[in-house]
Amino acid sequence: MSPLIIRLITNYQYSKIDLLTLYTISISLLWLLALRFISSNQFKIHIMLLPFYLAATIDLFLVLNFNSRLTAAYLFIGLTNYKEAGDFLPTYWQPISIVLAAFIICYGVGLTGLHNRKYYQNKSFFFLVISALLLGYGAYFYKTVKANSFGKHAFLDLVAKDQSTPLGYLSQIGLTAHLVSETEKLIQQRRESEVKITGISDQSNIETVVFVIGESSRPQNWSLYGYNKETTPNLDKQPGIFKFNRMCSTAPYTSVAVPSMLSLEPISDWNSIASTKSLVAIYRAAGYATYWLSVQEVDSFGGIIPQIAAEAQHRQYFERSYDGALIPEYEKILEKGDTQKQAIFIHVKGSHFEYSRRYPDSFKKFTPATNSAKDRVTAEYDNAILYTDWLLSKIINQLQSSKKPSILFYSSDHGENIMDDSQGLLGHGIGNKYDLPVSAFIWASDNISSQQSLKLSILKERENQKISISSLPHTLLNITGISTSKYNSSDDLLSNDFVSSKCPYMLGAGYVPSFDFDAH
Repeated sequence: MSPLIIRLITNYQYSKIDLLTLYTISISLLWLLALRFISSNQFKIHIMLLPFYLAATIDLFLVLNFNSRLTAAYLFIGLTNYKEAGDFLPTYWQPISIVLAAFIICYGVGLTGLHNRKYYQNKSFFFLVISALLLGYGAYFYKTVKANSFGKHAFLDLVAKDQSTPLGYLSQIGLTAHLVSETEKLIQQRRESEVKITGISDQSNIETVVFVIGESSRPQNWSLYGYNKETTPNLDKQPGIFKFNRMCSTAPYTSVAVPSMLSLEPISDWNSIASTKSLVAIYRAAGYATYWLSVQEVDSFGGIIPQIAAEAQHRQYFERSYDGALIPEYEKILEKGDTQKQAIFIHVKGSHFEYSRRYPDSFKKFTPATNSAKDRVTAEYDNAILYTDWLLSKIINQLQSSKKPSILFYSSDHGENIMDDSQGLLGHGIGNKYDLPVSAFIWASDNISSQQSLKLSILKERENQKISISSLPHTLLNITGISTSKYNSSDDLLSNDFVSSKCPYMLGAGYVPSFDFDAH
């Protein structure tokens, strides 16, 4: 249980011990108890557990060096990016050797102590523990069925959230196998697709690109967009921000919106988005050091997002944490950027339900006016926005401190329903005026070239135009001087050819050609 315990200790300031954490600890203890009482020959049992010990050793290495558990995220990357998995060993052979040495010593001493020793066996207690395990898994399955309905997604969610030790490793391996099998053809197409860069201009002096992908953040609850509560006090007074009042998503759910946001292909051609490399790969091909930092879990609901992350040279996940957990690693990355341009993609948890789990207690500024469910969730949502404001300001301040010409793009993947009307809708995936509009802005440091500053000034004209998040990658390539065959000037916010969007989007398996803000 060392990976689970050490991560709890090292990450205590970035996450809450919630029901899922207690569930993981409880399931782990129950599995260990079951293993203890299944046989009196514990020497034989622990010999058979060698693969799980090795998995726990890898898990511990990841916790100590990356503050991440051994989940489907790393297994998926290892299985689908053979070259980078091979490059990993020469880079980290020293810490790997230290952890392996510790494992060999502990495991050897443990087996020596167990050899020829018989332990008390209690079948009744064993079956009691197994019953408790079934009850625990059953309770979580019931919870996820209530949230997702009975079916494949509910089962996959149960598997994805099983990060117990030692048997939880089987769940993660099973989930990885599912992800690989489901996307095998797609992975092959993405591998074979090429990034064709037609030119790189020397007129852009921008050295650091940061693209922050928000989550479930709607403009209606940002004071930056006129909300009557001060939910974005830092961004409200931040110079260099160009905000968009009528930005819309390409889908009211993450698995479609994020790939679309990072692709040069239109949302009407989903197969092309899914089978060609993303903005991450474009910057890598252009010579940037590319990074992917994520607080999102990698599971079946992420779709092709894990493959997009795998296109970055460096990736790190901070599952089950507050978004602020990635700040120390982000600061380290900025310190490395002395000789090479950097493109940093940050995928946060933002305002995803449950809102009260997205921020530490110090951000409980807003309280419900009444005891109604609507007032309660609104207050919690506003506090989550307040925490996002702090996070974005922290990211911007670090860019300013680096003294490097920098650009930051922020956009949420989609908006959110917060029991706004008589329907009492909560969450997203509906496709209405609450979960399709998104919070979005562009920020630039004050030391970018005068030519780039002049380019950005046109964004003031775009503030109240209808814009799709699919315009962001075209715009980012323009400001950093990268040209590709897929670039479209009519989608570029900095181009005089820009055409106001009809905000097409995907809903379920269907394509909707337009969304009218005013008609909803």
